[in-house]
Amino acid sequence: MRRTTPFLALIPAIASCESDYQPIGPDPEVDPIFNPADPPVVSHTDQYEQVQRPEVDVLWIIDNSCSMGDQQEKLAESAPLFMQFFLDSGLDYHIGVVSTDMFDENESGKLIPGPGNTLWITPETPDAVNVFAGMAVLGNQGRFPEKGLGATYAAFELQQTWNDGFFREDSGVHVIVLSDESDFTEDSIVTQGELIDYLNNLRSEPDAVSFHSIVTPPDDFCPGIATPGTRYIEVTNAVGGVYWSLCDEWVGALEAIGLEATGLKREYFLSQIPVDGTIDVKVDAYGNILTFDELDLLTGLGDWTYNASRNSVTFLQYIPAPGAVVTIDYDVLASAERD
Repeated sequence: MRRTTPFLALIPAIASCESDYQPIGPDPEVDPIFNPADPPVVSHTDQYEQVQRPEVDVLWIIDNSCSMGDQQEKLAESAPLFMQFFLDSGLDYHIGVVSTDMFDENESGKLIPGPGNTLWITPETPDAVNVFAGMAVLGNQGRFPEKGLGATYAAFELQQTWNDGFFREDSGVHVIVLSDESDFTEDSIVTQGELIDYLNNLRSEPDAVSFHSIVTPPDDFCPGIATPGTRYIEVTNAVGGVYWSLCDEWVGALEAIGLEATGLKREYFLSQIPVDGTIDVKVDAYGNILTFDELDLLTGLGDWTYNASRNSVTFLQYIPAPGAVVTIDYDVLASAERD
């Protein structure tokens, strides 16, 4: 409605004019729109089918210093637990071992032969479980300080002649470190950042490469175990993989690592940035719909975590079986942002 009170004295004059004057202003019959409606929040769904890569190359980095005898024996005794995921799997796999000793020129990233002078295990290797058990027991004469990150890089780049044929162009690559000490690799061999970049760029698919650490935790004290494996854990966090405390009954880690090393994924990269708290994770396992909860840091309960820097969802223990379909629903952050 127009305001008329201030203009009462002008009404007769305006009425006597023969002009086509029309007051400026909105039509009183039309309701003005002051603010547009907020755009709807966009929900998004990512789906992934659990598949296996046909070729996988698994490299163990085993600490062979004077304190590692018992840990090597434990790994050897647990060889069947690890190897069960490879035997009769239909995968074309290579499994080899190097030490953390970068002083001995006969080691320094070179694959160390096991029983029968086997340089690495393949599906054709006779008695593969016992061969791996023999490879695991490197002895305790390795030089200190340990340089597992350097040995990893050397196995790929500095010992290409000796290790020729082990790493294949299109294979999944999985590195596993077992050590009770920190890493002391000099930057002149490779920096931690350089190794992270190297591994993350080794394959076009980010989850085709993993780095697993069975080491001393940074915030705990393990009797008889020297220093925390902080640098190894940081590489695991940056590249992706399983971290397991050497203080715990770490043999349980072999199941999780074995599954992932066969090419089965635990980490799933999202195609959009999600709104915090809106992620919903389900798995269709041959018609059975399984639901999973996000890890609650206060209670320690939950099945998966979200890594903002990698924009990925990672199952903590569960690994979908081949053929299972993982569905991740969430609200897209860009559509929910408001100025």
